[in-house]
Amino acid sequence: MLLRRNFPTIVMLHYVSDDPAHDDLRPWNISRNSFTRLLDFLQQENYRTLVFEDIDKGKRRAKSIIITFDDCPKLLWDFAIPELLKRNMKAVFYIPTAQLGGFNHWNVVEGKPRMDLMDGDDVKKLIEVGMEVGSHAHDHIVLRGMDSREVARQLTLSKSILESIIMKPVISVAYPYGSVPVNAKRITKEAGYRFGVAVKTTQQTRYAIRRWIYDDMDNTGTLRWKMSRAYTWYRDSEDKTAFLIKRLSQQAYRFYAGFKNILRANFTLIILLAEDTQYI
Repeated sequence: MLLRRNFPTIVMLHYVSDDPAHDDLRPWNISRNSFTRLLDFLQQENYRTLVFEDIDKGKRRAKSIIITFDDCPKLLWDFAIPELLKRNMKAVFYIPTAQLGGFNHWNVVEGKPRMDLMDGDDVKKLIEVGMEVGSHAHDHIVLRGMDSREVARQLTLSKSILESIIMKPVISVAYPYGSVPVNAKRITKEAGYRFGVAVKTTQQTRYAIRRWIYDDMDNTGTLRWKMSRAYTWYRDSEDKTAFLIKRLSQQAYRFYAGFKNILRANFTLIILLAEDTQYI
C-alpha cells in the first residue's frame, strides 16, 4: 500500500556532540548549535512532533514531523534529549539490539570514533520520559540482498528483545544503512511491525518510508526544501538535482564549444582577409 501524501515529514539524526574527537563521524554527527537550530526552526514554524504510535492512532495534523535517531549513543542524554524535553518534543529512537550497552563497531572498523550506545536501562528511561523506541534490526548490517529468513530473524529477534525491556509493542523499524530488504512489506509485516523507515526509497509505502538527513550544513532554506512535499515525494530528489546540474553543464559546454568554433572561424577569416590585403 502506498503511503498517504499527508504523512508527516521524517528527519534522520544520529549523534549530537561538540567534542572534536567526534568530527570524523560527520555528517552523522552534528553540533549542539545545529541541533538547536533545527528545533528552533520547528518551533518557529509551529511544527508538532509525533511518533509512530500517534500515527497508528490516527493523530495527525498538517504541520507535523517525526524526529528519529539511529544507533542511540549514550551522549544523547547529555544535551539532545534534555533539549527535546525542555520544548515538550518527542522522538523515535532506533538501536540495534546486538549492541545494547555496546558501541558503534561498524564505524570503528572503518577507523572512525567510538561511541558508547544505550543499554537496557537507557531504553526503559526513553519510554519513561515520553519517547518511542523502535528496532534497528538485531545487528547493524545491510539487509537488502540478504536471505529472507535471516532478515526475518534480524527483525523478530530485535523486536522481541526490545519488547521484553519496555513491556509494550515495538511498531516501527529503521533498516540499517537505509537498506530496504527485498519483500520488505511481507517480512516486516509478518514480524509484527506497522512501519518501516529507510532513507532514499524509489516508492513510498508503509514499510519503506523516506527520511531526510539533517547535517551541519543545513539552514532555513535547505530545511524548507527537505521538508517540502516535492522533496519527500520525488524519487531520488538529490539524484535529480545532480542530473540537472550535469545536463546544464553539458549544455553550457556545448554552447561554449559552439561559440568558440564561431570565434575561431571568424578569426581565421580575418587572418585570411588580412593576408590578402597586403597584396592589394
